[in-house]
Amino acid sequence: MDSLSNTAVLLIGHGSRRETYNEDIENLISYIEKRVNLPVYLTYNEFAKPDWRELLRNIVNKGFERIVIGLVFLGRGNHVFRDIMEFIKVNRLNDWVKTNIYGKEVYIYVTEPLASSPLVTLSLYYRLARALKLFPDITNVVEDPLEIEENSMNMILSSLDIKDERERRIVAKAIFASGNPEIAKFIRINNLDAGIEAIRAESEIVTDVKMVAAGIRWKKITCMIDDDKVKDLSKKLGITRAAASMRIALKEGGKVVVIGNAPTALIETLKIVKEGIDIPFIVASPPGFTNAKDSKEALIKSSIPSVVVTGTYGGSGVAVAIINEIIRLALEG
Repeated sequence: MDSLSNTAVLLIGHGSRRETYNEDIENLISYIEKRVNLPVYLTYNEFAKPDWRELLRNIVNKGFERIVIGLVFLGRGNHVFRDIMEFIKVNRLNDWVKTNIYGKEVYIYVTEPLASSPLVTLSLYYRLARALKLFPDITNVVEDPLEIEENSMNMILSSLDIKDERERRIVAKAIFASGNPEIAKFIRINNLDAGIEAIRAESEIVTDVKMVAAGIRWKKITCMIDDDKVKDLSKKLGITRAAASMRIALKEGGKVVVIGNAPTALIETLKIVKEGIDIPFIVASPPGFTNAKDSKEALIKSSIPSVVVTGTYGGSGVAVAIINEIIRLALEG
């Protein structure tokens, strides 16, 4: 019963003498046809053609042995139970039932009507809420992105007691990205000048995941997590793809590393440095409860120039915010 061979989909709507109703149903069904790799037939129970009984006969005569009947009805009324299910001799919904139709043995699956879906309920609520103006008015908000950032940064910076202005800006950006002022307590910055100089030297940036790469405002970014060589190495060594991506991307030194998601990528980077590859700067904020805290503590102990969000805190957005601020500092001269 798992094969889709010899299977057809028969969608049954109520039908109407008014053509606009049938047009609406046809537009609805076109969505299904694009996504189901099976023969799909739209039929009606009354008032419109084709009639589902006639089309069902044709489907059976064509040799289809499995038929899904999709009920385009709102609720479980007489049309569902009397007109359709009694006719096809099926007594339950959402299950394959063996029955005999037009002298041939077939399996039929009848879907339940639409009203049981929370999406249908939600659609009705949306329509009523718009009419009754139940959605709150959103006014007096700042929409200009530059103004949003400027206002937020001014509030954050005024609350930070950090003497070094560059470090103060980096911590502020981490707070801005996370929405959590407490994260300032967990940020450790070591030799920021190394990171700034690496960017000024137009160093390539290597990231652990595409989410981090997508947010960085830099022209030379590498993320190899989806590379076939990475997948092969991951299987061969029994390590994560994030770790394998670092192993391949960092065959040469001089690259800045930004890790916002995978602690194993940071662990592998530290191994690579120990093996002889020079990394000028690392931004590390992988969150989590396994490997995250220990890997970041190891980075701090290594004295490699870095910005680290310690403990279980962090995330891709925080890593992106930190490296983007370092890039901005570098470009400001």
